[in-house]
Amino acid sequence: MFAGLLPRRGSLRTQLIVWNIVALAILLGIMGVVTRYTVSSYMLASIERELESRARRMPPPPRDFPPDRDRRDEPFFGGGGRGERDERGRRGEPRRPPPMFDRDPYGLHHFDPQGVSIMANDTRPMWDRAAFERALRERQPQKTRVTVEDEPLLIFTLPHLRNGRVEDILQAAYPLTEMYRALSGLNQSLLILSPFALLSAGLGGAFLTDRVLRRVRLLTEAASQIGARGLSERLPAQGNDEFSALATAFNTLLSQLQGAFQKQENLLEQQRRFTADASHELKTPLTVIKGTAGLALSGERKPEEYRQTLQEINRASDQMAVLVQDLLYVARSDAGQLGREPIEILVREILEAAIANVSPHGGAAIALQIGDESLSVCGNECELIRLFSNLLDNAVRYTPEKGQVTLTAKSENRHVLISVADTGSGIAPEHLAHLGERFYRVDTSRTRPTGGTGLGLSICKGIAEAHHGAIHWESTVGVGTIVTVSLPIEE
Repeated sequence: MFAGLLPRRGSLRTQLIVWNIVALAILLGIMGVVTRYTVSSYMLASIERELESRARRMPPPPRDFPPDRDRRDEPFFGGGGRGERDERGRRGEPRRPPPMFDRDPYGLHHFDPQGVSIMANDTRPMWDRAAFERALRERQPQKTRVTVEDEPLLIFTLPHLRNGRVEDILQAAYPLTEMYRALSGLNQSLLILSPFALLSAGLGGAFLTDRVLRRVRLLTEAASQIGARGLSERLPAQGNDEFSALATAFNTLLSQLQGAFQKQENLLEQQRRFTADASHELKTPLTVIKGTAGLALSGERKPEEYRQTLQEINRASDQMAVLVQDLLYVARSDAGQLGREPIEILVREILEAAIANVSPHGGAAIALQIGDESLSVCGNECELIRLFSNLLDNAVRYTPEKGQVTLTAKSENRHVLISVADTGSGIAPEHLAHLGERFYRVDTSRTRPTGGTGLGLSICKGIAEAHHGAIHWESTVGVGTIVTVSLPIEE
């Protein structure tokens, strides 16, 4: 209703001040109307109670009054009679007439059923003929408001009954001029005070709005500085009000954005490094193939030389095929495609298949120890076999002759713990944190001919995480290395 009166554009401060003034104006209007109505109703009810009390205290005329006698001769009506007898037959003092009506024009007024005044020396007209007739007809008191000679009056009409019929009717009047004058003064006071109240509301609203919105300005300035400095900055969050909750929510969003951007930056860096490393790894076998083939085609060669050339090309092709296969595993891990189509499989079957896939190197022996033959996990069988095949291959490759590789499996805290322990040369502590990174090689002793593509442990880590597990390395230089894989038990 009042939306059209408010500015549609502009600062929030202006809108809040205008809304405050409009709301207070509406509230003052409602309170003024309610106050005037309450005061008017209370004053009118008080006057009505006073009129009714006065009327009911007025005694009715004598019951044995003959209707054909001169009412002025009776003492009740102000005549000079000898008074009434009491219950012992003695004459008492005549009843005193009501106050002089020439000095009290609104005194009580008595009428007979025909509407003729039965009060001595009372020549006043009837104040409300309609109320008189209604009281005569309904035999019930009547409260009405009329205007007599430009004077507003409140009239109370009370019928006196005898034997079920109206014997006489009394009317009491009260002038309402003073009441209306008082209500008019109340209206003027409300109208005079309203502008001052609205002005005070505007000034107070401006002060309070400015005080409240000061924090919004501070938050805005801090947010703009965050955009310039980076996502590491945070908004000031003090107190327990709504602005503090907003600042806290915004800081949480900044933390999430910072984490997302950092993760994206890491992924991009990882992707760049992966592309560079993959290109470098593929370049080596391709160079061997290209050089060997070009040398063979440069002139006539003996059959033994051609055979040696083909063997070198075959070895380079095998190396490139392994690298391509590992790259496909890494790509599937990044795409979240590992761990699909899981089945329940015994741990012994997985480990025995992994042992069978490992090529013997030197004289290292593999010992399998399983505490519970019924241990089983849920996962992709081929991927789990690849996981433990890689770990065993690394352990056997870097374990010296007559060394020992021990493969154990046990259950602990609703998980299957599978450990691959070797008695090799061990890994230095500074390299343990980087195990599982792509194309990472520990030292020069693990070169390309002996160390593979550098993706084996990264593939193992991806497979373990895809099966809701984890992989952990422990190593001591000169003693050996222990790799532990934790997988949840299939229920």
